[in-house]
Amino acid sequence: MKTQAAAIEFGTSKIVTVFAESGGFSRCEIIGAGSVYYDGYKNGVWNRPDLLAEAVRNSISAAELEAKTRIHSVYVGVPCEYIQIRVAEAEVAINSANECVGDEQCDAVQDAAADKLRLADTQATVIHRSPAWFSVDGGKHTMAIHNVRGKRLRASVSFILADPDFMEDVCRLLNMLGITVLGFMAPMLGQTLLMLPMQERDRTCVLIDAGYLNTEITVVEGDAAVYHAVLPFGGGNITADIAYDLQLDMRDAEQVKRNFRLIPDAQGASNAPIVLTDEYGSRIQIPHNAARNAIERSLNEQCSLIERTLREASEYTGPRSLIYLTGGGIAMMNGGREYLSNKLGRPVRAPEAKAGKLNSPNYTSILGLVDLVFDSIEQRTPQDESLPGRLKSGLKGMFAKK
Repeated sequence: MKTQAAAIEFGTSKIVTVFAESGGFSRCEIIGAGSVYYDGYKNGVWNRPDLLAEAVRNSISAAELEAKTRIHSVYVGVPCEYIQIRVAEAEVAINSANECVGDEQCDAVQDAAADKLRLADTQATVIHRSPAWFSVDGGKHTMAIHNVRGKRLRASVSFILADPDFMEDVCRLLNMLGITVLGFMAPMLGQTLLMLPMQERDRTCVLIDAGYLNTEITVVEGDAAVYHAVLPFGGGNITADIAYDLQLDMRDAEQVKRNFRLIPDAQGASNAPIVLTDEYGSRIQIPHNAARNAIERSLNEQCSLIERTLREASEYTGPRSLIYLTGGGIAMMNGGREYLSNKLGRPVRAPEAKAGKLNSPNYTSILGLVDLVFDSIEQRTPQDESLPGRLKSGLKGMFAKK
């Protein structure tokens, strides 16, 4: 039987609503999507709260129109600026009759990690918990732990917490539009689980989501996000610097950013000017060197921030940890991934395509959210049907990949 669900994501520059359906040859198929640009948020505050409801309504309406159905309920993606990650290790006795690890022991050690962090005392709401690794009697770290025999089970567990003020704001807004919120999830976690190969996650790897107003860096180990940082610099900063240096409006500056070739082709760098067509149909010529100076100065600043953050995260990564780049910023620039790789002095990869629709770096976040939604639906039990029940189930690791 096919299952249908809707999800909405609040990005830094656009709101995306997706209506998807499970079944067939793939896990889920997107049958309706609505993407609407808006003013986003900065430092946890909506830039234009007076226009937020209209943008949400337009995004949902566009998805409904394409899907040819009404959306009455949604899952909401919590943006990176409204989440935090806590990680703890804990250990429990394997007190099963046959001394083998089962679901009860896995739940117990994750509960012990939550108690160690005193999460019940925090003001934030836990929306996910995920194991990074398990170990029996001091043995190797692994995710394949079921039916392993031993005396003691140890685990490293990641908890993702959401800002309750954001949750209240969104519930109130969507309720005004006649939409019920079924749950809150972290697109960042969904991205890593969907886009990064399992064998690479076992060795730890990094996902850089360079968006329009910020850059999100996540280190993932196993099924868990173990490090998370948000840098206040994105593709919009580069566009603004181009606009300022070259005396262009933001629309024309964005064209310069997207058209400029950062890495020379086989014939070498071209010094030809960049030719644009403005909103009135007039042609504008931008000198190549002027564009390069503006772009590289700003982009180098962003690369430096990323490099510094990766050094800070080095305690969570290893020499074999791979770096992946996505998002609507650097990844959408001509040669952006290669440029970042050169600056970091290590390979930077692009995640593999995972969907027939919205198959672009600036939509990986919503795809990750949708994957989490269907993962949670597949694992839901009857007692989880209320929102508090769903959040409680999240504490039990309902979003962990098997």
